[in-house]
Amino acid sequence: MKRFQTRRALYAGVIFISLCSSWAMFHVWTRHLSTELGYALSRELSLQEQLASDNKALKLEISTLKSTERLETIAVNNLGMRTPQPGQVVYLWKKE
Repeated sequence: MKRFQTRRALYAGVIFISLCSSWAMFHVWTRHLSTELGYALSRELSLQEQLASDNKALKLEISTLKSTERLETIAVNNLGMRTPQPGQVVYLWKKE
């Protein structure tokens, strides 16, 4: 009878240690996963800020390239164009 109780206690101890070890490994794994996801989120937020900054810079560049003064300077200096005289303008009206 004593031997049976000793084995039973041994089995209970092994099961208890196995459960505690499993819980500890699960806890460590979830903490590691949480940390890795935090790092990934931080990288993505940094990338988002960089892309937003690039987008703002590109929009500014587009507005600079589309400016009327710039286009007029290119037309006059590079293409030899000039402002049309009143008789050179033709208006077309669309009938609906």
